[in-house]
Amino acid sequence: MKSRLLLAGLALAVACGAPPVGTGEGGHPDSGVGGGGGGGASDAGAGGGGGQPDGGSVDDAGTSEDAGRGDAGEDAGLSADGGAASDAGTFDAGPPIIAPVGVWTWIPVPGSECASGAMAGIGINRASADDDLFIFLQGGGACWNQGTCVPSLLQFGPVCDYGTACLWNVPGGQQPTSVFVTHPDPFPADGGGAFPSELRAIASSSALDRSRPDNPFRAATFVFVPYCTGDLHGGRAEKTYQYKYGLFDPVSTYRVRFSGAKNMDAYLARLRATLPNARRVWLTGSSAGGYGATLNYERVAAAFPQAEVHLLADSAPFVPSVHWPEWRDTWGLEFPAGCADCDAGLPGWPPYLAAAHPQRRLGLLSYDRDQVIAWFFYAPPGAGNVLNPPFSTFTNNLLTLEGVYDGTQNAKYFVVPGEAHVLWGDYGQVLSDGGVAASRRSRDGGTTVKAFIDGWALGDAGWQSTR
Repeated sequence: MKSRLLLAGLALAVACGAPPVGTGEGGHPDSGVGGGGGGGASDAGAGGGGGQPDGGSVDDAGTSEDAGRGDAGEDAGLSADGGAASDAGTFDAGPPIIAPVGVWTWIPVPGSECASGAMAGIGINRASADDDLFIFLQGGGACWNQGTCVPSLLQFGPVCDYGTACLWNVPGGQQPTSVFVTHPDPFPADGGGAFPSELRAIASSSALDRSRPDNPFRAATFVFVPYCTGDLHGGRAEKTYQYKYGLFDPVSTYRVRFSGAKNMDAYLARLRATLPNARRVWLTGSSAGGYGATLNYERVAAAFPQAEVHLLADSAPFVPSVHWPEWRDTWGLEFPAGCADCDAGLPGWPPYLAAAHPQRRLGLLSYDRDQVIAWFFYAPPGAGNVLNPPFSTFTNNLLTLEGVYDGTQNAKYFVVPGEAHVLWGDYGQVLSDGGVAASRRSRDGGTTVKAFIDGWALGDAGWQSTR
């Protein structure tokens, strides 16, 4: 039973799709069926094929706009080598987004791209006012080498010890360890594909319900940032990997665009033009999306220099990882120009951000024995390490990170016991009868996920860490 639960947790984090089918011609190493439900999504949606570029209706999500052309702008406040960063004042705002109020609309964004090279975009639900902006980054694992990005007979994933034979049809075995990296077009311009199913996975949260007076986000414009780049939304690089699915197939190649940072530049250019007077920005995400929110915090702050930008990372603790050097170099990660320690590892980011932005709130949600992060960050290759990830290493490093948060005035955490992954879903789900499911309580029962998140959102004097 434990082995099934752990594998289910890993699949939840990176999504389970059909096994890829190679073209044998150097094309997309996927038949067009992609996994869904990354980073806490409760259902695995099938990603459709390419849509028409002129937009159309979006089932359960509103309409799609044909995005205008425009430069994504400069890399605001970040540099790939830790050197001088671009002046935030050179950020090109690009054309504004035209979308109806109160309806989810898919916006294809030229200049953005998935790992396959297909255009990406964002989902937006406009509010009637432009003061508040809520940005949610989708999760869905990560990949960084041949076995994790394009597993095949040439090399399967770490669950199968990076070998050439594998019986495990799971992420990390026969499937990539990141959602949509081999899908030819997961988020087509017509708003179909994976967008409706991914939207349904988050739309039942009471945080997105404008009718509830106890929802601090009810007057915000909601933005959904999809994940299809495998790089924690933070890369700016390309890598080419070989693959072969059939025993007698020729060896083919697949180029992976790790374009998370590039995409955020393009999205923020549009959002800045759309809400130039935003006064408050809530930046959040789950799992890979939580890491992406943190990696892109200064990019978002530079795009909205007049606004308060507050960060909440769900199940995305910046603890050390044995994979850090490979992640950093493969993805071409970019670092805040003022952070001397950020290129050395993830632990350098929280203290820097807390000190550099003392009037902004930084929140963290986590389980104390998160099975997914424990495996991704610390487990050596091999199936046995999926079934028994090094929990103690993760827990000890999480405790150290909590100490870093405790040493600041503006960074707080909500840590609960357990081996599960992602907590945004426990904020309070809207039920079919119109009620709301009870929010998860803290270990001592004194507070809840909702109370912690609301305190983060509003800056309540009683907002405190809890474990």
